Amino acid sequence: MKQIEILQDDANQRLDKFLLKMFPDLSRSLMYKAIRNKKIKVNRKRCTYDQVLNKGDIVLLFLPPQFLNEKQRESNFISNQLDVIYEDENILIVNKPVGLLSQSDTSQTQDTLVSRIQGYLYEKNEYDPNNAHSFAPGICNRLDRNTRGLVIAAKNANASRIINEAIAQRRIHKYYKAYVSGHLEDKNFVIKKYMYKNKTKALVSDYPKDGYKIAYMEGNVLMQDKMNTWVEIELHTGRFHQIRALMSSISHPLVGDKKYGYKGKNMNIQLIAYKLRFDQLDLSLPIHEFVIKD
Repeated sequence: MKQIEILQDDANQRLDKFLLKMFPDLSRSLMYKAIRNKKIKVNRKRCTYDQVLNKGDIVLLFLPPQFLNEKQRESNFISNQLDVIYEDENILIVNKPVGLLSQSDTSQTQDTLVSRIQGYLYEKNEYDPNNAHSFAPGICNRLDRNTRGLVIAAKNANASRIINEAIAQRRIHKYYKAYVSGHLEDKNFVIKKYMYKNKTKALVSDYPKDGYKIAYMEGNVLMQDKMNTWVEIELHTGRFHQIRALMSSISHPLVGDKKYGYKGKNMNIQLIAYKLRFDQLDLSLPIHEFVIKD
């Protein structure tokens, strides 16, 4: 028998979701059968798979030990180097550099923004992977490896829920600066098209197609030089490679972006997530706009 006490960051989630996060060797079918047969209980009482857990609840599992190996969390962090723009007890806002992955794309240990955030909080004694059940500090928005700029990280489950809900409801506004090829005729522009992720590249259509999702952004010209233009873009949707693919679709690919049609010699992509603006949130923030300077 295994006994687990529900911590603050485990609370307010369904029992089945908690168990699947915590025990990677526990299959859904076995879990549901165990709940029906009272092999899994909450506070020594019969439970349901969709029961919402509260802090202090005791989950009892009467299952063979081979199914109850807890998920192992990384504790040997490659780096904890961060450019912290803002921090409080709930969130971090950090400036991700070019070349750093937002999160791991392999099962091997990697130097990523997420691992750096966890290492940073580990050093501050604000996170211990050995004392965590189903939650680990993580990021709420991602940037491509070649994009630098502002990323929001949640220190606890409640902050993660609030930030992710705000992003889904478009109450957090994300602004980018992009250096694009050529000169735009319209100083203010709106692009609404449809996008589909095909392996490592985004495809764009002017019309709805099966599998394609709407992609929407607004922009304005900031300044232009002899050949190219700096534009500011506000994203209203968050599709894969959205800025790169949509700017290419109007014949102004990012300078250096060979994948999306740039033909010049410059090889350095300039795409910066430079500003975040927060509408009213259930978090106490001293200001509601964060900007990084070039």
